This record gives sequence, structure tokens and C-alpha cells, in this order.
Amino acid sequence: MNSPQSLPALRGGRAVVNRPNKPWTVRSASQPRREARTIALTRRFEVTWLNENGDIDNFMRVAPAIPIFEQAFSAFSHGALIGTTEGQVAVEDLVPGMEVETAGGETATLKWIGAITLVPGAPVTGDEPQRLYRITADSFGLGRPATDVTLGPAARLLNRDPAIRNALGCEAALAPVSSLEDGMGVVALNPVSPMRVYHLAFDSHQVILANGIEVESYHPGPDAHYSMSSELRELFVSLFPHIENLQGFGRVLWPRFETTDHEEFQLV
Repeated sequence: MNSPQSLPALRGGRAVVNRPNKPWTVRSASQPRREARTIALTRRFEVTWLNENGDIDNFMRVAPAIPIFEQAFSAFSHGALIGTTEGQVAVEDLVPGMEVETAGGETATLKWIGAITLVPGAPVTGDEPQRLYRITADSFGLGRPATDVTLGPAARLLNRDPAIRNALGCEAALAPVSSLEDGMGVVALNPVSPMRVYHLAFDSHQVILANGIEVESYHPGPDAHYSMSSELRELFVSLFPHIENLQGFGRVLWPRFETTDHEEFQLV
């Protein structure tokens, strides 16, 4: 691909474009070189939400298949059990308006459910394929999780390792599930068939219980505003009709750390 041409240099008040000294041919005039094109990947994002009248609405929208969009829809896999006031409910059976139990012993009204389907072999925009993570029963202690649970690639778990207090200056932090992979208690899976994954959102950032382990609800993070253009930001916010702008997500309940920060910690 030809490199983009720079702005013309100015000489004596006139613009001069420097061109390569190359002979003219009929081929170059009648058959210009075709520029390689980057194909923008998109996917279908499905949303179910509780509107201001207390009714349940839903819609499907096609949007860019880029990490900041996909991470908003891919924390819980089919079959993950979410604690509610009605008992344990599989994530695929949740309905906006349900009262979900939080890790702090309170409840929060479920306002939004997002879902996408991960298709094996489909093109991805990231460096690695989209994986699921199976956490086996009691891997983090008795009943944590109570039974095996499969989480999506965007899941973050609350980590209360004492080392976090020294390293980050807080009592706990949210760790990406990928950073906990050890091949035994937390196993990465490459699905062989299409898998539906979900994320959940409330009026504010929450930590909820999935099969007994503490997993965060969706929040784009405090720096999301700076990671998107205004046009992309408008499209992104349109996927969350229960808020008006990114500030509607509120503050992040716990700090987050990435895989590279996590090497010396253990989930407790």
C-alpha cells in the first residue's frame, strides 16, 4: 500500500508536490493500483432493558466488533447462576426488574441485559481468540464457586488478596478472569460451537454473585470517554437506553487491575 502523501512543501509562497521520477505508461493511467482495504467487522448486539415506565423493552443493533463494545456484552456464559431474591437464576433466564443480590448483602434492581453470540472461527479484532473460562467448584474456597461456572472473556472478579493493600492501597480490586487462568481451577476454553454470552447492568456499578463468586456488573471504566470518538461514543451509549451518557454509569465501585499487575496476587 502506498504511504499517505504528506502536505505539500511551500516554496516562494507556492505549493510544490514532490513526485517520484517514474515514466508514464498506459497501464498506470488506465489501470490505477488498487489500494488494500481494511474490512470493518461488525456484530449484532442484543439488548433487553427496563424502561422508565417499568416495562421491558428489547432491540438488536449492529455495531463495530471492537473490544470496548464486545466487553460490554460478554462476562457471563450460558448457565451461570445469579443470586436473586427469587433464588438462583440462570443468566439466560434473568429479566430486567429482578432484584439481584449483591456481594455486600443488599439487592439491586437489574436494569439492562446485553447479549452477543461468540462464533468459533469468526474474525476477531483482538490479538487472541475470544475464550471462555471454566472455574471449577471450590477453586477459591468452600462454595467459591458452589458448582462449576463458565464466565465470558470480559468477566472481572473481586480479589481481596492482602497483597493488594500493599500494592494498590485498597482492600480489594477487580481482576480480569483471564489473569486467574492456571489450567486447573480456572481453565481457558475455546468453544467449538456458537456460545451466547451476557453482561448485566444496574443503576450503579455492583459486585454480584455468580455461583457464589463475586463478579462485577458492567461499567465501561472511568476513562471510557477518552477511548472513543464522539460519533462512536454516541453509538455506544445508544446501547444503554437506561442512561443518557457515560456519566450515567456512576463511579467504579472498586479499582481494577490488569493481567500484568496481577502476577503476584492470589484470589482470596
